[in-house]
Formats: sequence, structure tokens, C-alpha cells
Amino acid sequence: MPMFAYQALSRTGEELSGKMQADNTNAVAQALRTEGLRVLDIKEKRRTGFLGEENFNDWYATQRSVSTDSLIFFYRQMAFMLRAGLPLAECLQLAATQVSSPRLNLALRRMHRDIEAGQSLSSALGKHPDVFSDIAINLVVAGESTGELDVIMERLAVHLEKKSQLRKQMINAMIYPVVVILAAIGVAVFMVTMIIPKFAQFIQGRGKRLPESTQTLIDGAAFLRENGLTIIGVSIAIIILIFITYRTYKGRRWIDRILLSVPVFGKLIIYGSMAQLNWASSILMRSGITIFDTLKITADLIANKIYSDKLRQASDSVMSGRDLASSIQHPQMPSLVTHMIAIGERTGSLDRIQQELGIYYQNLLEIGIKRLSAMIEPAMILVIGGMVGFVYYAFFQALFALAA
Repeated sequence: MPMFAYQALSRTGEELSGKMQADNTNAVAQALRTEGLRVLDIKEKRRTGFLGEENFNDWYATQRSVSTDSLIFFYRQMAFMLRAGLPLAECLQLAATQVSSPRLNLALRRMHRDIEAGQSLSSALGKHPDVFSDIAINLVVAGESTGELDVIMERLAVHLEKKSQLRKQMINAMIYPVVVILAAIGVAVFMVTMIIPKFAQFIQGRGKRLPESTQTLIDGAAFLRENGLTIIGVSIAIIILIFITYRTYKGRRWIDRILLSVPVFGKLIIYGSMAQLNWASSILMRSGITIFDTLKITADLIANKIYSDKLRQASDSVMSGRDLASSIQHPQMPSLVTHMIAIGERTGSLDRIQQELGIYYQNLLEIGIKRLSAMIEPAMILVIGGMVGFVYYAFFQALFALAA
């Protein structure tokens, strides 16, 4: 049974404080009123059994993160149980027995306790910002006001599924080039350290003048062997510098602006950002969230700082009376988005149009990733093949020179 700390006033006006064990805050308040006390404040006191938590398992759970798949399962489960007519507290109690994530399980148990104490679901969610995002809390607030919590839970599940798909597509777009580049570097290192030194020793031992291509190959390999550690150190230093720069506000804006200008990759970032922006906005507005709040919440979802900052500025513009289409205009904002949003504002179908835009840009992202893979594969084959081919060319040039 949890412990609560309370503050109350006696009939004589004396302020009293103390502790009491009870099932929830309502039970504490009722007990104090029975004693003739006026309740001022009641707070649950967490047991500090292990580093501020009740026990080791709860502490360990707080150190874990919650996967997107676990949240999707939870939202789907809640939507099903709420549609079936189960009380909210019972839904949370059942959900806690079904989830596999220790962190989510701990959050659900504490939320169940808060709901039984008379708190709203949105306030219970708000106590766990490391588990539930702002969009989830705001949508639940809207669902509580409209009585459509089951619909909101379903929309949250769909939103997370779309977000997960976009993230996986972006990661897949980056993984393949990185793997191929690492393979090319591995081939180059193998040649420089194992093949070319033996080749150079064999050729130079003959005492003849080497062809220019052969000499270039040997000199290049020697340079890499002598300065390899320096090159690696400089590369690591540059990566660390970029990472530190990205942690600052100005640095992140500068890097994000450059990324948007990179051929091919920049287009993919734009497609991914537009898909997430429009899909999230459509869900929020369809649930009754104002355009001002929608822009604020969506700004936190967009990873690229250029778009994120523009959405925050647009929210202020909308608050001052400007329309949404003109508020989000930006050199990096696709004209299709602003034109379609303007149409949606005029026709009163903004949420539906943004949903269609989200689907459209997600399809463009999928197509772009396929094209990128199709472009990178032959390009990397040419690079690796060119490296190996040049070694063979230099080798046979040297053999022909020796035979002459």
C-alpha cells in the first residue's frame, strides 16, 4: 500500500502535516475529512528502497527505454479494450500484464494508481515524458474532451507505425552506401598493406626503371602506410568536431541546411520530413487540436532543424492571424505542400489533404530509396573494380617493362 504525505488545517486553524498509508489520494482525503481536518495538499511518497525507487526492479526499469513496437502494441491494445467497454483503470491494469517492456510496465502500473486516485489519463501520461510523447498527451487530452479515447489510441498506433516506417526507410537508405564504402576501404587497406608491398619489392628488385603508373601505385601505397595513423586521427577528429558542432543550435542548423543541399540524400531528407510533417498534422487536426498547437507539436517531431524552426515561427504567424500556407513558406519547403495546404484551408479539408500529402511523400521516399540503391550499387562496383583494375594495370605494365 503506498504512503502519502499530507498537509491539513485543524478546526482551530493549526496547520498539520503527516504521513498515511492508503490505497489512493481519495482515501487519504476522506480519512482526513472524517477527522474534521481541511485538506491542503496530498502527495504520494515514493519508497526509496533502491536509488529513489521502491525496489531494484523498478530502478532497473527506469534505466531502460521503450521501443516503438511496444508502444504500438499498447495503443492497439488500449483501443481494443476501450471499444469493448472496459473501464479505463481496468484497461491499464490488463495492459500492464501484457507488455514486455519493463519501463512501460512500470509506467502503466503508476498510471493505474493515478487513475484510481481520480486523475485524468492525460495527467497520468504527462508524468512519464520519457515514455509518452507530447503528441500522445495532447491527443489524449482531445480524446478526453470528445469521449473518443479509443479512436485516439488507434490514431496513435497508426502514427507510430508511419513514423517507424519512415525511420526504417531512412536508415536503410544510409546503411547500404556505408557498408559498400567500408568494403571499398577494406579492399584498399588490404591492397596497400598486403599486395602492393610484395609487388613493389618484386619489381624494384629487378633494378629497372618502372613505368609511371607502377611508380604512382607504389608511391601512393607507401604514403598511405607512412601516414595512415595521421589520416585516421584527422578523420576521427573531424567526426568529433562535427558531432560537437551538431550539439549546438547554430551548428545543427548549419549542418541540417547543408544536408538538405546534398544531391540525392537531400531529396530523401525532404521527402521524409514532409511525410512526417503532413501525416502528424493531419492526425492532430482530425482529433481537434488547434493549428497553433499542431505546429508546435509537429515541430518537435521533425528532426531537421530548418523545418522544425520554421514550424515554430509559423505557429506564431498563425496566432497573429496569417493563414497556414503563407506562414510555412520557406525556400526549402516544397511548393506543392504550400499550394495544397492553401487549397485545404479554402475548402475546409486541410486534415484530409495533409493526410494525402503524407502518403504521397512517403511513396516518394520509398521510390527515392530504391533509386539510390540502384545508383549506388553500380557506382561502388566501378570504384572497387577501378581500384583492383589499376593495380592489375600497373602490375602488367611493370612486367612488360621488365621483359623489354
